Amino acid sequence: MRRSGRTLILIGLLLAVGTVAVAILLSQRTSAPKPTPTPPPEETVKVVIAVQSIPRGGRIISGAVDLVDWPASRKLPDSMSDTSRAIGKFSKTDITPGMPILPGMIADTSASEAAQAIQPRRVGVAFPLRSTYPDKESLPYDRRDKEVLPRLLSVAYAIQPGDRVDVLACFWVYELDQEFQSRMPNKIGYIDQEKGGQPLEGMAGRPIVAPGGVPGVEGPSEPQLPRMVCQWTAQNARVLKLGDWVTAAAPTPQPQPGGGQPTATPLPPLPQIVTLEVEPQDALVLKYARETGAQIDLVLRSPNDKDRFNTDAVTLQYMFERFRVAVPAKLDYGIGGAGGQPVGATKP
Repeated sequence: MRRSGRTLILIGLLLAVGTVAVAILLSQRTSAPKPTPTPPPEETVKVVIAVQSIPRGGRIISGAVDLVDWPASRKLPDSMSDTSRAIGKFSKTDITPGMPILPGMIADTSASEAAQAIQPRRVGVAFPLRSTYPDKESLPYDRRDKEVLPRLLSVAYAIQPGDRVDVLACFWVYELDQEFQSRMPNKIGYIDQEKGGQPLEGMAGRPIVAPGGVPGVEGPSEPQLPRMVCQWTAQNARVLKLGDWVTAAAPTPQPQPGGGQPTATPLPPLPQIVTLEVEPQDALVLKYARETGAQIDLVLRSPNDKDRFNTDAVTLQYMFERFRVAVPAKLDYGIGGAGGQPVGATKP
């Protein structure tokens, strides 16, 4: 009996030890980290990139670019896959190593950015955003203001590169002596026979009989007033640039002595010039208008509008007839503001 009891106890101990061992093995299997699945390799495509720094205007040589594997998810739509499309071309911008080469970054020539932007059979012409009329006293007061005038000519600086504009021009017409090509009226000289044929100056005008029956000459009291005519000129011109093509770098704010706040960087000046892309004949039209002192305005048109406008020249007669402006009668009384100048105001 004793032996059988010992046997049972021994069997029980063995079973307990086995159970503990199995539990330990199971726990180790459960706590062991699961292997991480290896992601599939990302799909790549061949892309031309720069392997050397290429300065703006520099020629791209064979060793400056290479064809490499590029992640397909990061490929740009116009990326190039053939180095021959880039080799021998010129860079339009600074290109750093590792940068993909795009068609818009290269050109067939080393011409300037402005020249490359001009389409065939067109020319670029710079036009000032200021008055070109030499006698500013004859301009309306807002035209004499150097701050207001560029805003008027640039459609309140609404025009931007790529916009389409038309050019309006107003001309001042004077009566000229056809032979002398000088403004009328001419100076008049008389030969005094009683004084040995000495020339005497007189007033140019028309003969009249003054009060009291005295003969006389009636002449102008002021220089000849010009007649103005305005018309549409160059049409559908593309804006290439607003402002200068080359600008000086803005100065870096310098810290003040004693740890004070650095001075604020001044704002860049507003542009005073615009570059337009026009047909060669229209470039001559703008040249003539500028040299003769015509007053110019730019008008902004829709990018979808390619039509040409047929307009009537606008004169004083046109304004009065179209809008039925009545010529006021001459009265023995009046009001202030004649000539656009308030009563009591002085000319600048």
